[in-house]
Amino acid sequence: MLSGESALVERKVSAPAVVFIAGSGRSGSTLLERTLGAIPGYVNIGEAIDIPRGVVADDELCGCGLPFSACPFWSEVSGHLDEFGAELSAGWLAETHRLQATVARQRHLPRLLAPTRDGAFEADIRAYADRYLALYRAVSEISGDDVLVDASKWPSLALALWRGGVDVRVVHLVRDARGVAYSLDKTVARPQSENGKTMYHNRPASGAARWLATQTEMDAVAARGVPVARMMYADFVADPAQAVRAALEALQLPVPPGGLDHIDGRVVGLGPSHGVSGNPSRFRHGAVTLRDDDEWRRSMTRGARIVASVVSGPQLVRYSLARRGPEVLPASSTKDDGPAPGSWPLVTVVLPTHGRPELVRESIESVVAQAYPGDIECLVVHDREAADLGQQELGRPGRDVQVLVNTRTPGLAGARNTGVELAKGAFIASLDDDDTWHTDKVEAQVRRFLCDPDILMLGAGIRLLLAHGATAEWPGRADRIPHDLLLRNRVKELHSSTLMMRRDVFAKAGLYDEELPNGYGEDWDFVLRVARVGTVGVVREPLADIRKNGGSYYIAKAERTVVALQVFLDKHPEIAADRRGHARILGQLAYQRAALGERREAVAVAVKAITRWPVSPHPWVALMQAGSGVDPARIQKLARRLGRGMA
Repeated sequence: MLSGESALVERKVSAPAVVFIAGSGRSGSTLLERTLGAIPGYVNIGEAIDIPRGVVADDELCGCGLPFSACPFWSEVSGHLDEFGAELSAGWLAETHRLQATVARQRHLPRLLAPTRDGAFEADIRAYADRYLALYRAVSEISGDDVLVDASKWPSLALALWRGGVDVRVVHLVRDARGVAYSLDKTVARPQSENGKTMYHNRPASGAARWLATQTEMDAVAARGVPVARMMYADFVADPAQAVRAALEALQLPVPPGGLDHIDGRVVGLGPSHGVSGNPSRFRHGAVTLRDDDEWRRSMTRGARIVASVVSGPQLVRYSLARRGPEVLPASSTKDDGPAPGSWPLVTVVLPTHGRPELVRESIESVVAQAYPGDIECLVVHDREAADLGQQELGRPGRDVQVLVNTRTPGLAGARNTGVELAKGAFIASLDDDDTWHTDKVEAQVRRFLCDPDILMLGAGIRLLLAHGATAEWPGRADRIPHDLLLRNRVKELHSSTLMMRRDVFAKAGLYDEELPNGYGEDWDFVLRVARVGTVGVVREPLADIRKNGGSYYIAKAERTVVALQVFLDKHPEIAADRRGHARILGQLAYQRAALGERREAVAVAVKAITRWPVSPHPWVALMQAGSGVDPARIQKLARRLGRGMA
């Protein structure tokens, strides 16, 4: 047996490619596996994970209907295994099963994701992968096909094989969590087994928990660098040919001319196969019509549906909001070196400015200094002032700086929209004229977008620049920010100077609202609208410097802020429906009224806020202001030190 890097190279050159279907149980993987296996040059083998776990020992039925030991195909495969140093003996299978328990189970995923420092664990990974590689090679030799389809589903198994040098390319199949939970609650016989066994089943809570774990694990596997194409089961059923073609193209696998002729609309022609284990549908052949996943909608009890929805939580919301059409993660974007040279997408930076000629130059320079391998265009939009054409000289090749004048409604929202309308980039980022970026900001966010195609908008961790040279780091709190959290918290990591978004975000959520009084909260309003229609995420690492040592447009403008906050509540009634979010806004309103000297009104609003959510700090700060009569600027300064905003 070869060892070291040379072995890894030879295995990847000589071994077949393996399309590994990953996902939770009862997600439709058997139908997808057989649809792929019917493509010329492809062969499906079922759930190969079960070969050492019971298929051979129990002599289970092959997909062709014969016992495993009597199947001519598997008999030939078994006869050729010795050419690759393997065999289907009881001892060999037992050792393979032991290695699986040692390196490929769910509990080992953290070790598989991290760089391996344990020599014994690394050796077991390679030994385990070598055994499956031998099996894959023998199947390829007997079938004459270059691409194998393995529907073993476990994300940890796919990662272990990939870590061991197998050319694994994953189709991540996602079915609605409630449909999965409904199916897992049924008892289904395993006709391939003659000992009365049934397929595993779970109650709705456990089934939804398994689903949640699988989707989360697949996010980690994709981030590790394994080539992944995500496919929604609903999209596969609606247009199987398009879903299959898109996934294979994303994984850089061939679709030969006429390779999808066995698919006619929703009807798939399936011949007998030699897939093992898995769903009883493995034994069906002929014309199979794919049907919508709607039985759970009609038959699942309300209680079970609620339980499954709550347990599957954020991932259910994420995939429920996913756009129609296959969501694919191109294999090239999962590699450590990113897309091929020249293929990094263009990024447009929209930088509105007003009255900060020196600071805005620092902002522009931080854009031009980005280490991003692709091109960046920076659109500097002057609002209510003449354009400074000299700022264009700050650009360089690949970092074009264009100076514009706001042609829409005066104010931040109009200036941002002026830039958005002229943007050419696949991704659009925003930056304020008193903030700067760290050099790796653009690249870090583009990489995240390429690795996570359901993300519509990204923020980032920040570093606050405080008075007297002090700084405070504010890393991102989570990879994803749900809409509910945004009702309660402005989420500093979604500051306007951290945001990057896909170009189509504006078609889905609309432009920045130019009718908000004095532009108050235009960035928060926009983020809230985006979170309604798509997934908002964060790169946790601090990537932007945010100045908190200067003035704000909203300090000392309490009268305008009172009007703006009330308009904001009217526009977003869901805030008032959230007790914590409502208390926060009411507390800010109370503070602004106190700053205006309207102490009685301030106390009334603050008390209302406290009844909504007693532990909210904002109404208590407002009461402090109303009761003390201290200069509002001092209270504002104290609130900032505590990480709270009162404007």
